[in-house]
Formats: sequence, structure tokens, C-alpha cells
Amino acid sequence: MSAEIEPRNDYENEDGYLTEMSHWSREIAEELARKNNIGPLNDDHWKVIEYVKDYYERHHQGPPIVKLCKDTGLNRQVVCELFPCGYVRGAFRLAGLPRPAGCI
Repeated sequence: MSAEIEPRNDYENEDGYLTEMSHWSREIAEELARKNNIGPLNDDHWKVIEYVKDYYERHHQGPPIVKLCKDTGLNRQVVCELFPCGYVRGAFRLAGLPRPAGCI
């Protein structure tokens, strides 16, 4: 029995990141969360996603996890539990950020 591959859409690249940040919406973030086994998204997820988006818009890079934790009041363990596939892979992807250079 072969596994079914979910068809790609026109807003995601082969790595699961948005091709354009302008494609981002809460609905797309929810869809990406389902595809990445994250969720359902709760208030803490949205706090992280919105912080990451805002930080990226101001600094043109994603925030270090230490900065995110300090500014949101969430500890590292909570962030890791919210995004079990990893902070960068999970939060950055759901926030619509491009894949960071050097990210595996």
C-alpha cells in the first residue's frame, strides 16, 4: 500500500514554505498547521505566529527563540511543545516566512 501524497497548491514551495508572504492568511496558517501535525492552533500558537510575522516585517529575519520567549513571556519548552517539528520549521512556516538560509 503506497502512501498518498497530498497535492501541492500554488502558494507553497516544495519545502512547505509559502512562495510569497502576501499569500499568507489565517486560513492558510491553519492548513499548514494541519499538514505539519501542529494544532489545532490556540492563542499561544497565534501569539508566536503574529510575533514572528511582525518581527520579520521589521527586521527582515526571523527572531531568535530567546528573543521570542523574552518578548512573549512563553518559555522555550512551551514553544517547543507548540511546534513539535521545531520552532523555525513550525512557527516560521506558519507565519509565512521564507525558509531561512542554512535551515535543513
